[in-house]
Amino acid sequence: MSKRCETETLVRDFDHLNQCLKQFRTLLLQYNDKNKTQHWILSNHQSSVSLLDVADTLTNIWHLHKGDGRKTDNLYGLIGVPLELIPVIHQLNQTKTNFQNSVKIFRDQVGDPLSVLKKRSEQLNIELKNQGLARLHLKQCYRLFPVLDSTPAKVAFSWYTSGRSIKKVSVATAEKKLLKMDTSQLHIQLQLEALAKIPQTESLAQLQPQVPLMRANILWKDNEQLLRKARNAPLPIFFPLDDKENFPEYNVPSLTPPETRKRQQRSDLIIDPEPYLPSLRIHRYR
Repeated sequence: MSKRCETETLVRDFDHLNQCLKQFRTLLLQYNDKNKTQHWILSNHQSSVSLLDVADTLTNIWHLHKGDGRKTDNLYGLIGVPLELIPVIHQLNQTKTNFQNSVKIFRDQVGDPLSVLKKRSEQLNIELKNQGLARLHLKQCYRLFPVLDSTPAKVAFSWYTSGRSIKKVSVATAEKKLLKMDTSQLHIQLQLEALAKIPQTESLAQLQPQVPLMRANILWKDNEQLLRKARNAPLPIFFPLDDKENFPEYNVPSLTPPETRKRQQRSDLIIDPEPYLPSLRIHRYR
């Protein structure tokens, strides 16, 4: 596809995302005005959080002037809404995914997507400037809203602090990474020597600890059967709730994750807990 086509697709998907966010915000607040919503939100700023505040946070896709591109505004809780709003949220999530894909394609084939998006609408730029907003926050554009298709009986929130990503790397790749470092340093030399002692065909594991996540353990009661599901919940969980249904039971977790890991190390781990190449966070498989 040509640069012009990619640009048109990017702008179209961005405009569609804005339209869907506005539609979602309008409907959510309309239902709230009609007392058709119930919510509980965990906040360290105030004891009671209005749905207007929630809607503003969820639909904000812009940085403040001092915004950090690696961070997003998390908000934990539960929001019961009329059933007809659930497909709207699913459609919004699909629109977010489509926009993310368009950004990736544009970046791979053309260049920086923000150079196009910030020029998309002169009127929008003026409005943003008046509101003290400056740059598009792509991560907040991409993040999906947690949504359930049926009403849960109970939701238990807890911090998940032991997450990590594991990437398999070869000995040759590990060596290249070490050689890019300061090889005059003794600790780098020792790691190169250690690497030379193992077979070239051995696979290694590079570990990257992940930031703590809020997890939701969700329970449904279907006649006498109990159904369970766990999912990450960095944003409030939306679910259908009518006048005859009770708001789910829930706990109130700590606003901050625990400082120490509570779970004991398993004895059957296939990755050696001691790093073989500490400078790269690379471990050997047992």
